[in-house]
Amino acid sequence: MSDDDTELAIIRRKKMAELVAREKRLQETREQNKKIGVEREKILKRFLDPDAVSYLEGLKTREPAVGSRVQDIILYLIVNRGLRETITHTDVRYIERQVKGEEPTIRVQRDGEISDFGSYVREAMKENSKDSESG
Repeated sequence: MSDDDTELAIIRRKKMAELVAREKRLQETREQNKKIGVEREKILKRFLDPDAVSYLEGLKTREPAVGSRVQDIILYLIVNRGLRETITHTDVRYIERQVKGEEPTIRVQRDGEISDFGSYVREAMKENSKDSESG
């Protein structure tokens, strides 16, 4: 064997050792992330009522980015802020709306039409002011 062959073998062994070490680090990271995920799920199941858990699961399926953000906020409230009350489906919906930047809306169904409660009230106020002016 020449010097070139032994140098090549040394380089190959180094590369192989680096690959093995990198794969080992990746595996450790995956295992650590899995443990963290399990702990997060335990905390959520402990502090969320069953409806809230199922809604959050559905949200994470429908809108992964929003669902993940909502989950992170809930975990932050529990872990860092010491929230110890049971979180309800309504609470999860509220956080979801805050994340999305949606204003709360109330819908009214009248004569088969669904309208926003705010516009419904404005319409009623207009009609009321017309009635009081004519009367």
